[in-house]
Amino acid sequence: MDWPKAKGDIVPRTTPAATYLRLVRRSLAGIRRALPALAAFGEGMARPVLAGGNLAPAAVTEFWPSEFSGRAGGLMGLKWGQWVPERRTDVAYFALPDPRRWDPRRDERLAKLLKSPGQLFVIGRKEDLAALGAARRFAGFTGGPAADDGLYALGDIRPLAALRPFEQIVRGWAAAGEFIAACTRAGRMPIIWMSVWLEGALVRNASFTPLDNLREPWSTPMFHKDRYIPPLAAGRVGAEFLDFVEGMLGALEGQLDVLARAGRWLAEARRAGRRVRTVAVGHSYPMILERPKEGYPLEWGGSVSDLARAVPADLGRGDVALHLGYSPVNVEDVQRICARGIRFIYTSPYGRPAALGDHRNLLWLDLPWRPGDACVDVPGYSVRILPSSSSAHTMAYFAILAEMAEGMGWQSNAKCVMRNAK
Repeated sequence: MDWPKAKGDIVPRTTPAATYLRLVRRSLAGIRRALPALAAFGEGMARPVLAGGNLAPAAVTEFWPSEFSGRAGGLMGLKWGQWVPERRTDVAYFALPDPRRWDPRRDERLAKLLKSPGQLFVIGRKEDLAALGAARRFAGFTGGPAADDGLYALGDIRPLAALRPFEQIVRGWAAAGEFIAACTRAGRMPIIWMSVWLEGALVRNASFTPLDNLREPWSTPMFHKDRYIPPLAAGRVGAEFLDFVEGMLGALEGQLDVLARAGRWLAEARRAGRRVRTVAVGHSYPMILERPKEGYPLEWGGSVSDLARAVPADLGRGDVALHLGYSPVNVEDVQRICARGIRFIYTSPYGRPAALGDHRNLLWLDLPWRPGDACVDVPGYSVRILPSSSSAHTMAYFAILAEMAEGMGWQSNAKCVMRNAK
C-alpha cells in the first residue's frame, strides 16, 4: 500500500489531532529504539514454551486476554485468561491496570500468578509494580509510558487522549512477534489464526485442533508438528510491525481536516445535549479505557460490525455515531443511518466503495489497515502474523477525542507530557 508519510517528526499543521499524532510518532520512535530489548523479551518468553510450557494472556487487566486471544495473526495455542501457571515452564503474559487507581498488593489475580511456579512477563514498566517491592519475581517488562502521558483532561480522567493504551497494544504485539520469531530460530512455528473474514479460514483453523470422543475440552497445540519456516532474525518482525503502524499513522496525518471535523461534530453534539455513541470493532474497546462508572464523555457500544445493530434505533437527528469498522461497507445501511439525521463518522479497512456517495451527515475516515487484520509476512507460512486494527483504531480514536476536547474548551485542564519511555 502507498500511504502518505510525514517526514521525521513533522506534522504539517498544528491541531489537537496533529499534536496527539506527533506524540504517537515520538512514541513509535521510542519503541523502535527498544526493539533489541523487546526481541530479548520475546526470546525469554519462547524458551520455557519451547521446553513444553503453556502460554496464557493472564487477566490482570480486562482488555488484554480479549486483545491477545482469538486474534487474526495471533497465537492459536493459548490457555485462557483465568488459567494459572502450573509448572516452571508455563508463561503468563499480561498488561497492567492504571497504577494510579490500582494496588498490585490487593489484586487477587496477580496474587495467584505470584504464587504460581510460572514465569511472568509484563506489558508495562517496573515502576508500575513498585508497591510490591523487588521486581525479581518478574521475568521481563516491555517498558512503556507513564499513565499520565497524553493530552487534555476531564475531571478525574487524566489524560483524555492517552498514549498508554497505544503503547500497551503496540509493545504487546511487537513482543509477541519477537516470540514467534524466536520460536522459528529454534526450529518451531507456532500455529497462527487466519482471519475468519477470509475465505477458507474456518476449515483451516479447525484443522489444527485434534478431536476425539474421549474427553473435552479440546485444545489447539502451540506448535505445528511438521512445518519448517526459515528462521526470522531477532528484531525483524517487530521492525516490520512498527513500519506498518507508522504507515497507518502517516495516513492519519494526511487527514487532519477529517479528524478536526469529526471532533467538531462530537463537541457540537455534546454541547447540544445529544448522544455521541462510539463503536470500535475488535477486541480491546472499550475495556482498555478503564472508564469511570460516570463522567466519560462518550457512550460506548459493543464490538458489532453489523451497522443495523451497532447504531441503535433510538439514535436520532443531531446524535453522532463514530464507527471504527472491520467489515466491508454496507452502502444501504450507511444511507439509512444518514437519512435518520445521525451524523455518521465511519471507516472500513475495505475502503470506500464507489457506490457510497457524499452526504452532509457522512464523514469518511480512511484508515487502511489490511482486510484480514494481520500485517507481517512470514516467508513460507500460510498467513500473516500480528493484527493491526487495534493500533489503527487507537490512534484514530484519541486523535478525534483530542479535537473534541479542544472544541469543548477542556484545554484549561490540559496536560501534555511525553517522557522518554523506557
